[in-house]
Amino acid sequence: MNILLPITITEAMIAAGTTIPAVDAGMGEVAWVAGDYALGARLTYKGWTWQCTKAIAGAPVNAYTPDDPRASQHWEKDENSPTNRMAPFDEYVFTAAKQRGGLKYVLTPPFFNGVAMYGVEADQTDIKVYEPGAAPGAPPIHSHGQTMWEQAFGEWEYLFGNLDKTNKYTGSGYPIRPVSSLEITLSRSDPQAMAELGYLSIGQWQQLLAPLSDKGGTEFGAEVSPKRYGLWKANGDGTYLRQKGRVAKLITASVLINAKDAPRVSRLLEKIIDIPVAVEASDLPQYGHISTVGFVTGTVRAERATYARVNIKVEGNV
Repeated sequence: MNILLPITITEAMIAAGTTIPAVDAGMGEVAWVAGDYALGARLTYKGWTWQCTKAIAGAPVNAYTPDDPRASQHWEKDENSPTNRMAPFDEYVFTAAKQRGGLKYVLTPPFFNGVAMYGVEADQTDIKVYEPGAAPGAPPIHSHGQTMWEQAFGEWEYLFGNLDKTNKYTGSGYPIRPVSSLEITLSRSDPQAMAELGYLSIGQWQQLLAPLSDKGGTEFGAEVSPKRYGLWKANGDGTYLRQKGRVAKLITASVLINAKDAPRVSRLLEKIIDIPVAVEASDLPQYGHISTVGFVTGTVRAERATYARVNIKVEGNV
């Protein structure tokens, strides 16, 4: 089992070359500036959307920034509405960065070896890592590119079925540096189609390995099930009200680890509690469906002198 311990991505880590602007006027965003505002005005400030909850007229309140405690009666932060540029770095998958034809992020995160993307809508994904300050045209120190079209399950599906596209990517083995230039590009074959990126996590993969092995310790019997957040209400006459909602994943798994790794795994579970993280039961393709972004809880049980058992539960995020 692999768990990505995330690095918090700040606006300062988003470098030149990123195609989504800090204030995306094309998506209807308007930056906050000092001035008077009517009730209900929605503006962006420090990567988030803020709504005016009480009309602002005159000094000094019209000069207070939305996050200033003195303006708390006038501004409310919309926790479900990051700016288009910062959307992949909040906790949710459904809040996606969008750009027609494709999008690119250039980031400068420190000490990472893994990348996870969910809520991807693209035809091609390309990831490149450069040394900091590399000259234009310099070769990357690491690169990966892949189509987002999934493999057909069989010959019939290949010839006659509707092939699907995967909406996620997880990668490991990135060269660790104090700082690197990381370029992530999502491309669409149709220049009018929207490219989307719902969730982007960059960090260090934490592996739960089997005892005396370099293989993952997840046991057979790991389960994944969908959790729906739609509305279904039965009426007295047999009719019903049905409204489709967002869908998340629930994952349960048992993992065997070396006994000496138990303290590390226990601390890891404490560290990520109440933090959404990317989780995958295995890096083998046939178990790719047992993965999600969500909240991880678990127990570490001393089974024998040589190994311990970790029972994992993941409440997937929407």
